[in-house]
Amino acid sequence: MKLTTSLATVLTGITILSSPAFAQDQISIGSSSSGSGPYVNGALMADVANKAQSDYRFSVQTSGGYKDNLGLVLNDDVDIGLNTLIDLSFAYQQKGDFAEVPIKEQFKDLRMLFTFGIVPENFFVREDSGITSIDGIKGQSFNINVPASFTHGLNVELLKAAGISMSDFQPGNVPTGQVFDEVQNGIFVGGSHVFQLGLGNAQRLSATTPIRYLDIPQPIIDGMNEAYDGLLVPFEIPAGTYKGQDEAVQTFGLAQVVFTDADADEEMIYSFTKNFWENLEALQEQNSSFAGITPELGAKDYGVPMHPGAERYFKEVGLR
Repeated sequence: MKLTTSLATVLTGITILSSPAFAQDQISIGSSSSGSGPYVNGALMADVANKAQSDYRFSVQTSGGYKDNLGLVLNDDVDIGLNTLIDLSFAYQQKGDFAEVPIKEQFKDLRMLFTFGIVPENFFVREDSGITSIDGIKGQSFNINVPASFTHGLNVELLKAAGISMSDFQPGNVPTGQVFDEVQNGIFVGGSHVFQLGLGNAQRLSATTPIRYLDIPQPIIDGMNEAYDGLLVPFEIPAGTYKGQDEAVQTFGLAQVVFTDADADEEMIYSFTKNFWENLEALQEQNSSFAGITPELGAKDYGVPMHPGAERYFKEVGLR
């Protein structure tokens, strides 16, 4: 995986091409914290869009995360945002955490562009813990992420479906970026986190500390899908993704989406959508976040209206 080199190259290109000497419309992509997976994805998308056309200049923007991107897009602080399909769908329907927020009526203005990738849930433990199934975390210190995060809520539902309560173990509350060092240092026996295949920090952990990735049984996934409207998809982590991981791991994945609002410029959205899909192979070579995605999956209807600019592209290629 060429994530680090690619990011440096991409950001250099974006900085140079975003100079005031250029007259293009400036378009921002809301991502997450600097250096995070969504930030890298947004930077790569901006890079291919900038190289493919000269009417718009796309740039990635840091944000407080996927939930933050919803408000940023609706308030016109960014033009395009990245999110999970679940959060976008629940926000549009004003369900769950989005049922009582002050801007809930604005959620009907959210518009889908496309699905750009599937990111797996990773349930991993130190091999020396002796844990071989999810039940094994009982009585142990195990990380489930920051309480306000999407991942934390996902893990609560996962453990509920597995018949494990918060009192059955010692929940850790550190973000994904910190969990690998904590597991290496023995603070936690493991963690349950959403991150892309072959993430550098996960590879480094496995290189220094024997780690076991656990299957998530289908009945647990089925139970979770009752809460998530069937939007969790089956996912297999291929054997050999991490050192010592000699067998494929069965888990589930979260669809990642690009979205905007109803007022976004149709021509700009059409250009962005077209250039993403026409450069998909180059994106897949640079980052595993885009692995396995196809235009057919990208165009799939999940109930959130598609922006006319994106729909126009998919109609042109016969997918709408």
